Amino acid sequence: MSSQPSNNVLVQQLQLLLTGYGYNFYNRTNQARADDLLVRERASYFLAQAVSALAQLRNDYHTRFIPPLTRANPDPPQEAMTQLRTIEAAQQALAKVESGIRGMAVPSQDRIWWRFRQEQALLMQLLNFDLALVRDSEQIYQYVSRMTPEDWSQQSGALQQMTRQLAHTVTERERFLLLPL
Repeated sequence: MSSQPSNNVLVQQLQLLLTGYGYNFYNRTNQARADDLLVRERASYFLAQAVSALAQLRNDYHTRFIPPLTRANPDPPQEAMTQLRTIEAAQQALAKVESGIRGMAVPSQDRIWWRFRQEQALLMQLLNFDLALVRDSEQIYQYVSRMTPEDWSQQSGALQQMTRQLAHTVTERERFLLLPL
């Protein structure tokens, strides 16, 4: 848009909406802030899909390895029940990380803090953290979506390791925001 005043009422109202009320949609800082939100949404989307895939895997595992209970065999196999609990624990761990990503803090947007830090640089560093979140989340989703009930017991350790790595990235991002800049 031109920096010259316009006589058109619609153009004046648009300029007032975009800049006059204190928020400029085209400002790089505001774009970085919006990108941060979009990237975190994508990471939580992948994790929600992974949680859903684990729920399906749990059902498939139950169908495949736990036979119907009878009078002769009233108790399910303990090893299979342990594996089901492990799948559920992995599902809950991913759901916890996913909700943590959705509720992550963002830097406040007031002018007092702008004096003490470089907002653009801070948001770009946050975007780097969030890019790692998306990559790790997508990797977890791809890994879980390829799992079958037969290979769960051999592959559950790798999933736990990937979940710990993702949780560590989340913790590091939160710690980064707590540090004075």
